[in-house]
Amino acid sequence: MTELWKEGREPLHGFRILRLGLSPEREALYARINQRAAKMFDQGLIAETEKLLAKYGAQARPLASLGYKQAVQFLRGELDRESALSAAQQAHRNYAKRQITWFRREPDVHWLAGFGDDPAIQAQGIAAVEREI
Repeated sequence: MTELWKEGREPLHGFRILRLGLSPEREALYARINQRAAKMFDQGLIAETEKLLAKYGAQARPLASLGYKQAVQFLRGELDRESALSAAQQAHRNYAKRQITWFRREPDVHWLAGFGDDPAIQAQGIAAVEREI
């Protein structure tokens, strides 16, 4: 593998690449993130975390990830459920912000101002592809 990396990477030949990025309003994105985290808690994250703790112990690395970390804190009595949920939501929003910052540095991205499940945004993406054909 090291030898392959030393050889470098050649760009694709015979293809045109169109890079599309989704850029919804920050407030709408954060609302979705908050809803998703709440849904995770409502649909069994605490019980799942409890089972994982029993099976693998608190040192299992996945239990330090977003959502699980806050569920572990709740189960240990370090946070009440509402505070654990709020901390999970904040952690997910922080992660999304880092992702946004990372992807904004990518060159030649055609940014679409919305979510991918929005038919109008889908149509914009299709139109961008058709313009490139």
